[in-house]
Amino acid sequence: MEKLEKTVDMNIQQMINLSVLELVKLGLKYGIFKAVSKKISYIDLLNQVDVPNKPLLKKLIDHLKLLGIIEETPTHLLLNSFSYEIRFPKEEHMYLLPDWIPSFEEIYRMVDFALITPNHPHVLMDFDKDADFWDLRLSSTFHEAYRILIAKLGEIGEGSRVLDIGCGSASPAYFGKLVGEEGEYVGVDYSPALLEIAKNRTEGLPVKLKEMDASLIKPKNKYDVAIMSFVLEYIENRRSALRNALDSLESGGKLIIVDAFKDEFRNVEALEFFEGLNSAFREYPSKKYIKEVILDEGFEVKFGDYGKAILLIEKL
Repeated sequence: MEKLEKTVDMNIQQMINLSVLELVKLGLKYGIFKAVSKKISYIDLLNQVDVPNKPLLKKLIDHLKLLGIIEETPTHLLLNSFSYEIRFPKEEHMYLLPDWIPSFEEIYRMVDFALITPNHPHVLMDFDKDADFWDLRLSSTFHEAYRILIAKLGEIGEGSRVLDIGCGSASPAYFGKLVGEEGEYVGVDYSPALLEIAKNRTEGLPVKLKEMDASLIKPKNKYDVAIMSFVLEYIENRRSALRNALDSLESGGKLIIVDAFKDEFRNVEALEFFEGLNSAFREYPSKKYIKEVILDEGFEVKFGDYGKAILLIEKL
Protein backbone atom coordinates (compact mmCIF):
# COMPACT_ATOMS: atom_id res chain seq x y z
CA MET A 1 0.00 0.00 0.00
CA GLU A 2 2.75 2.47 0.97
CA LYS A 3 4.59 1.79 -2.28
CA LEU A 4 1.45 2.58 -4.30
CA GLU A 5 0.93 5.83 -2.37
CA LYS A 6 4.50 6.90 -3.09
CA THR A 7 4.13 5.89 -6.74
CA VAL A 8 1.04 8.07 -7.21
CA ASP A 9 2.53 11.02 -5.32
CA MET A 10 5.92 10.80 -7.02
CA ASN A 11 4.48 10.75 -10.52
CA ILE A 12 2.12 13.68 -9.88
CA GLN A 13 5.06 15.67 -8.50
CA GLN A 14 7.14 14.90 -11.60
CA MET A 15 4.22 15.99 -13.82
CA ILE A 16 4.24 19.29 -11.93
CA ASN A 17 8.02 19.64 -12.13
CA LEU A 18 8.06 19.16 -15.90
CA SER A 19 5.14 21.58 -16.26
CA VAL A 20 7.03 24.29 -14.33
CA LEU A 21 9.97 23.93 -16.72
CA GLU A 22 7.64 24.05 -19.73
CA LEU A 23 6.04 27.26 -18.43
CA VAL A 24 9.49 28.82 -18.11
CA LYS A 25 10.27 27.63 -21.62
CA LEU A 26 7.10 29.34 -22.91
CA GLY A 27 8.11 32.57 -21.17
CA LEU A 28 11.45 32.50 -22.96
CA LYS A 29 10.06 31.28 -26.28
CA TYR A 30 7.46 34.02 -26.65
CA GLY A 31 9.70 36.84 -25.43
CA ILE A 32 7.64 37.41 -22.29
CA PHE A 33 10.63 37.62 -19.93
CA LYS A 34 12.55 39.91 -22.26
CA ALA A 35 9.56 42.27 -22.52
CA VAL A 36 8.92 42.25 -18.76
CA SER A 37 12.59 43.06 -18.07
CA LYS A 38 11.85 46.48 -19.62
CA LYS A 39 9.28 47.13 -16.84
CA ILE A 40 6.27 47.45 -19.11
CA SER A 41 2.65 47.35 -17.99
CA TYR A 42 0.44 44.27 -18.09
CA ILE A 43 -1.59 45.72 -20.96
CA ASP A 44 1.53 46.63 -22.94
CA LEU A 45 2.87 43.09 -22.48
CA LEU A 46 -0.37 41.59 -23.81
CA ASN A 47 -0.17 43.89 -26.84
CA GLN A 48 3.53 43.32 -27.52
CA VAL A 49 3.58 39.53 -27.48
CA ASP A 50 2.52 38.56 -30.98
CA VAL A 51 0.01 35.74 -30.47
CA PRO A 52 -3.68 35.85 -31.52
CA ASN A 53 -5.16 34.05 -28.49
CA LYS A 54 -4.83 36.86 -25.93
CA PRO A 55 -6.98 35.15 -23.23
CA LEU A 56 -4.57 32.19 -23.19
CA LEU A 57 -1.58 34.55 -23.21
CA LYS A 58 -3.09 36.32 -20.20
CA LYS A 59 -3.52 32.98 -18.46
CA LEU A 60 0.12 32.13 -19.22
CA ILE A 61 1.31 35.43 -17.73
CA ASP A 62 -0.90 34.91 -14.68
CA HIS A 63 0.59 31.45 -14.08
CA LEU A 64 4.10 32.88 -14.36
CA LYS A 65 2.98 35.34 -11.68
CA LEU A 66 1.69 32.51 -9.50
CA LEU A 67 5.09 30.83 -9.73
CA GLY A 68 6.71 34.08 -8.59
CA ILE A 69 8.72 34.59 -11.78
CA ILE A 70 6.78 37.72 -12.72
CA GLU A 71 5.52 40.25 -10.19
CA GLU A 72 2.91 42.93 -10.84
CA THR A 73 3.16 46.39 -9.28
CA PRO A 74 0.47 49.12 -9.61
CA THR A 75 2.29 50.54 -12.65
CA HIS A 76 4.28 47.77 -14.32
CA LEU A 77 5.52 44.18 -14.27
CA LEU A 78 8.80 43.07 -12.72
CA LEU A 79 10.94 40.07 -13.57
CA ASN A 80 12.16 38.28 -10.45
CA SER A 81 15.16 36.02 -10.15
CA PHE A 82 14.01 32.44 -10.40
CA SER A 83 15.59 29.08 -9.80
CA TYR A 84 13.88 25.71 -9.66
CA GLU A 85 15.41 22.57 -8.30
CA ILE A 86 14.05 19.16 -9.22
CA ARG A 87 15.01 16.64 -6.57
CA PHE A 88 14.88 13.02 -7.55
CA PRO A 89 16.63 10.85 -4.92
CA LYS A 90 17.98 7.59 -6.27
CA GLU A 91 15.85 5.59 -3.82
CA GLU A 92 12.74 7.06 -5.49
CA HIS A 93 13.62 6.15 -9.09
CA MET A 94 11.71 2.91 -8.74
CA TYR A 95 8.42 4.80 -8.38
CA LEU A 96 8.56 6.62 -11.73
CA LEU A 97 6.11 5.34 -14.37
CA PRO A 98 7.37 6.98 -17.57
CA ASP A 99 4.51 6.11 -19.95
CA TRP A 100 2.60 9.29 -18.99
CA ILE A 101 5.45 11.43 -20.33
CA PRO A 102 4.54 11.12 -24.07
CA SER A 103 1.01 12.39 -23.30
CA PHE A 104 2.41 15.41 -21.49
CA GLU A 105 4.87 16.13 -24.30
CA GLU A 106 1.88 16.14 -26.64
CA ILE A 107 0.03 18.56 -24.35
CA TYR A 108 3.05 20.89 -24.16
CA ARG A 109 3.13 20.89 -27.97
CA MET A 110 -0.58 21.81 -28.07
CA VAL A 111 0.05 25.17 -26.38
CA ASP A 112 1.66 26.63 -29.51
CA PHE A 113 -1.48 25.81 -31.48
CA ALA A 114 -3.80 26.97 -28.69
CA LEU A 115 -2.03 30.35 -28.67
CA ILE A 116 -3.25 30.71 -32.28
CA THR A 117 -6.84 29.76 -31.48
CA PRO A 118 -8.47 27.72 -28.68
CA ASN A 119 -10.31 25.65 -31.31
CA HIS A 120 -7.22 24.66 -33.25
CA PRO A 121 -7.52 21.04 -34.52
CA HIS A 122 -4.15 20.14 -32.97
CA VAL A 123 -5.46 20.86 -29.46
CA LEU A 124 -6.67 17.42 -28.37
CA MET A 125 -8.12 18.03 -24.90
CA ASP A 126 -11.87 17.76 -25.50
CA PHE A 127 -13.33 14.68 -23.75
CA ASP A 128 -15.61 13.84 -26.69
CA LYS A 129 -13.83 15.07 -29.80
CA ASP A 130 -10.46 13.80 -28.56
CA ALA A 131 -11.62 10.76 -26.62
CA ASP A 132 -8.86 8.57 -28.07
CA PHE A 133 -6.19 10.91 -26.64
CA TRP A 134 -7.87 10.80 -23.24
CA ASP A 135 -8.17 7.04 -23.44
CA LEU A 136 -4.40 6.79 -24.00
CA ARG A 137 -3.83 8.94 -20.90
CA LEU A 138 -6.31 6.98 -18.78
CA SER A 139 -4.75 3.67 -19.86
CA SER A 140 -1.24 4.54 -18.60
CA THR A 141 0.40 2.66 -15.74
CA PHE A 142 0.08 5.80 -13.59
CA HIS A 143 -3.71 5.66 -13.79
CA GLU A 144 -3.55 1.90 -13.27
CA ALA A 145 -1.54 2.46 -10.07
CA TYR A 146 -4.19 4.59 -8.40
CA ARG A 147 -6.95 2.23 -9.52
CA ILE A 148 -5.12 -0.59 -7.70
CA LEU A 149 -4.76 1.65 -4.65
CA ILE A 150 -8.46 2.55 -4.73
CA ALA A 151 -9.37 -1.14 -4.89
CA LYS A 152 -7.20 -1.88 -1.86
CA LEU A 153 -8.47 1.06 0.21
CA GLY A 154 -12.09 0.33 -0.71
CA GLU A 155 -11.64 -3.42 -0.24
CA ILE A 156 -13.31 -3.81 -3.63
CA GLY A 157 -13.79 -7.44 -4.57
CA GLU A 158 -16.40 -10.06 -5.42
CA GLY A 159 -19.84 -8.72 -4.55
CA SER A 160 -18.84 -5.08 -3.99
CA ARG A 161 -21.19 -2.33 -5.09
CA VAL A 162 -19.23 0.56 -6.61
CA LEU A 163 -20.26 3.99 -7.93
CA ASP A 164 -17.51 5.60 -10.05
CA ILE A 165 -18.18 9.30 -10.66
CA GLY A 166 -16.28 10.52 -13.71
CA CYS A 167 -15.35 6.98 -14.65
CA GLY A 168 -13.73 7.71 -18.03
CA SER A 169 -12.90 4.91 -20.44
CA ALA A 170 -10.48 2.61 -18.60
CA SER A 171 -11.76 2.21 -15.02
CA PRO A 172 -15.09 0.44 -15.80
CA ALA A 173 -13.37 -2.70 -17.14
CA TYR A 174 -10.88 -2.79 -14.24
CA PHE A 175 -13.45 -2.46 -11.46
CA GLY A 176 -16.11 -4.46 -13.36
CA LYS A 177 -13.81 -7.50 -13.29
CA LEU A 178 -13.13 -7.04 -9.58
CA VAL A 179 -16.76 -6.87 -8.42
CA GLY A 180 -17.70 -10.03 -10.34
CA GLU A 181 -21.15 -11.37 -11.13
CA GLU A 182 -22.41 -10.88 -7.58
CA GLY A 183 -21.34 -7.24 -7.49
CA GLU A 184 -22.38 -4.03 -9.20
CA TYR A 185 -20.36 -1.29 -10.84
CA VAL A 186 -22.00 1.93 -12.04
CA GLY A 187 -19.80 4.32 -14.00
CA VAL A 188 -20.98 7.89 -14.55
CA ASP A 189 -19.39 10.31 -17.00
CA TYR A 190 -20.62 13.21 -19.11
CA SER A 191 -18.56 12.22 -22.15
CA PRO A 192 -20.51 9.86 -24.45
CA ALA A 193 -17.36 9.19 -26.47
CA LEU A 194 -15.40 7.96 -23.43
CA LEU A 195 -18.39 5.89 -22.30
CA GLU A 196 -18.58 4.29 -25.75
CA ILE A 197 -14.95 3.17 -25.44
CA ALA A 198 -15.70 1.85 -21.94
CA LYS A 199 -18.79 0.03 -23.23
CA ASN A 200 -16.72 -1.86 -25.81
CA ARG A 201 -14.39 -3.07 -23.05
CA THR A 202 -16.99 -4.17 -20.54
CA GLU A 203 -19.15 -6.55 -22.56
CA GLY A 204 -20.18 -9.43 -20.31
CA LEU A 205 -19.16 -7.63 -17.12
CA PRO A 206 -21.60 -6.44 -14.39
CA VAL A 207 -21.09 -2.83 -15.47
CA LYS A 208 -23.68 -0.09 -15.96
CA LEU A 209 -22.61 3.12 -17.68
CA LYS A 210 -24.54 6.38 -17.46
CA GLU A 211 -24.02 9.68 -19.25
CA MET A 212 -24.58 12.37 -16.63
CA ASP A 213 -23.12 15.48 -15.00
CA ALA A 214 -21.53 14.38 -11.71
CA SER A 215 -23.13 17.20 -9.73
CA LEU A 216 -26.63 16.09 -10.85
CA ILE A 217 -26.40 12.48 -9.67
CA LYS A 218 -29.30 11.43 -7.45
CA PRO A 219 -28.54 7.76 -6.72
CA LYS A 220 -31.50 5.57 -5.84
CA ASN A 221 -29.33 2.63 -4.75
CA LYS A 222 -26.73 2.44 -2.02
CA TYR A 223 -23.11 1.53 -2.64
CA ASP A 224 -20.15 0.27 -0.63
CA VAL A 225 -17.65 2.53 -2.38
CA ALA A 226 -17.89 5.78 -4.35
CA ILE A 227 -14.90 6.89 -6.42
CA MET A 228 -13.94 10.37 -7.61
CA SER A 229 -10.57 10.19 -9.36
CA PHE A 230 -9.33 13.37 -11.06
CA VAL A 231 -12.88 14.61 -11.60
CA LEU A 232 -13.56 17.43 -9.09
CA GLU A 233 -11.42 19.83 -11.14
CA TYR A 234 -14.04 19.63 -13.91
CA ILE A 235 -17.11 20.11 -11.70
CA GLU A 236 -18.60 23.56 -11.13
CA ASN A 237 -20.88 22.62 -8.23
CA ARG A 238 -18.48 20.57 -6.12
CA ARG A 239 -20.60 20.81 -2.99
CA SER A 240 -23.52 19.13 -4.75
CA ALA A 241 -21.26 16.44 -6.23
CA LEU A 242 -19.71 15.62 -2.84
CA ARG A 243 -23.09 15.60 -1.09
CA ASN A 244 -24.58 13.26 -3.70
CA ALA A 245 -21.56 10.96 -3.56
CA LEU A 246 -21.88 10.58 0.23
CA ASP A 247 -25.67 10.21 -0.01
CA SER A 248 -25.05 7.22 -2.28
CA LEU A 249 -23.14 5.32 0.43
CA GLU A 250 -24.29 2.88 3.06
CA SER A 251 -23.14 3.52 6.64
CA GLY A 252 -19.57 2.30 6.68
CA GLY A 253 -19.24 3.05 2.97
CA LYS A 254 -16.17 4.79 1.61
CA LEU A 255 -15.74 7.76 -0.70
CA ILE A 256 -12.24 7.69 -2.22
CA ILE A 257 -10.97 10.86 -3.89
CA VAL A 258 -7.75 10.93 -5.92
CA ASP A 259 -6.43 14.29 -7.08
CA ALA A 260 -3.51 16.70 -7.34
CA PHE A 261 -4.71 18.57 -4.25
CA LYS A 262 -3.72 22.25 -4.18
CA ASP A 263 -2.78 22.14 -0.51
CA GLU A 264 -0.52 19.10 -0.95
CA PHE A 265 1.46 19.68 -4.14
CA ARG A 266 3.71 22.74 -4.46
CA ASN A 267 3.49 24.62 -7.79
CA VAL A 268 0.47 22.61 -8.91
CA GLU A 269 -0.58 25.81 -10.72
CA ALA A 270 1.87 24.88 -13.48
CA LEU A 271 -0.03 21.66 -14.10
CA GLU A 272 -3.31 23.59 -14.05
CA PHE A 273 -2.16 25.80 -16.93
CA PHE A 274 -1.71 22.83 -19.26
CA GLU A 275 -4.80 20.93 -18.11
CA GLY A 276 -6.68 24.20 -18.67
CA LEU A 277 -6.41 23.59 -22.42
CA ASN A 278 -9.55 21.55 -21.76
CA SER A 279 -12.30 24.19 -21.56
CA ALA A 280 -14.10 22.21 -18.83
CA PHE A 281 -11.11 22.35 -16.45
CA ARG A 282 -11.52 24.73 -13.49
CA GLU A 283 -8.88 24.16 -10.83
CA TYR A 284 -7.66 21.36 -8.60
CA PRO A 285 -9.51 21.06 -5.29
CA SER A 286 -7.89 21.19 -1.86
CA LYS A 287 -8.33 18.57 0.83
CA LYS A 288 -9.18 21.36 3.27
CA TYR A 289 -12.09 22.54 1.11
CA ILE A 290 -13.46 19.01 0.67
CA LYS A 291 -13.34 18.29 4.39
CA GLU A 292 -15.02 21.61 5.25
CA VAL A 293 -17.83 21.06 2.75
CA ILE A 294 -18.54 17.53 3.94
CA LEU A 295 -18.67 18.56 7.61
CA ASP A 296 -20.73 21.64 6.73
CA GLU A 297 -23.26 19.38 4.98
CA GLY A 298 -23.73 17.55 8.27
CA PHE A 299 -22.23 14.18 7.40
CA GLU A 300 -20.67 12.13 10.17
CA VAL A 301 -17.46 10.83 8.65
CA LYS A 302 -13.92 9.78 9.36
CA PHE A 303 -11.16 11.18 7.14
CA GLY A 304 -8.07 9.27 6.15
CA ASP A 305 -5.10 10.74 4.28
CA TYR A 306 -3.08 8.27 2.22
CA GLY A 307 -0.07 10.05 0.86
CA LYS A 308 -0.66 13.44 -0.73
CA ALA A 309 -3.05 12.42 -3.51
CA ILE A 310 -5.58 10.18 -1.78
CA LEU A 311 -8.37 11.24 0.58
CA LEU A 312 -10.57 8.52 2.02
CA ILE A 313 -13.87 9.52 3.65
CA GLU A 314 -15.63 6.79 5.60
CA LYS A 315 -19.33 7.41 6.28
CA LEU A 316 -20.15 6.58 9.90
